[in-house]
Amino acid sequence: MRLLDVRRGAEAHTRITDEGPSNILMIQSLRDPATPLAGALKMRAALGERARMVTVERGGHGIYLGNGNACGDQVVSDFLVTGKRPARDTHCPN
Repeated sequence: MRLLDVRRGAEAHTRITDEGPSNILMIQSLRDPATPLAGALKMRAALGERARMVTVERGGHGIYLGNGNACGDQVVSDFLVTGKRPARDTHCPN
């Protein structure tokens, strides 16, 4: 019996860098149990000026639409409609 080598044919790891298009918008809850803020901050730092991050003063995993944060919803909606990001990282309080 031959065992399947799961490594063969696997894609190489993707390296996250600050090189590339500057068209990334991240939205992050300050209290997300599934994707903690610490990980988002590391990703944001790795992306450099390619990205902007919107932090939302909410808990839970689903942030965009339906969680009651009009500021976060507006920033993301504007980005989806126009492709324009905020000039800097943004914090949206409750």
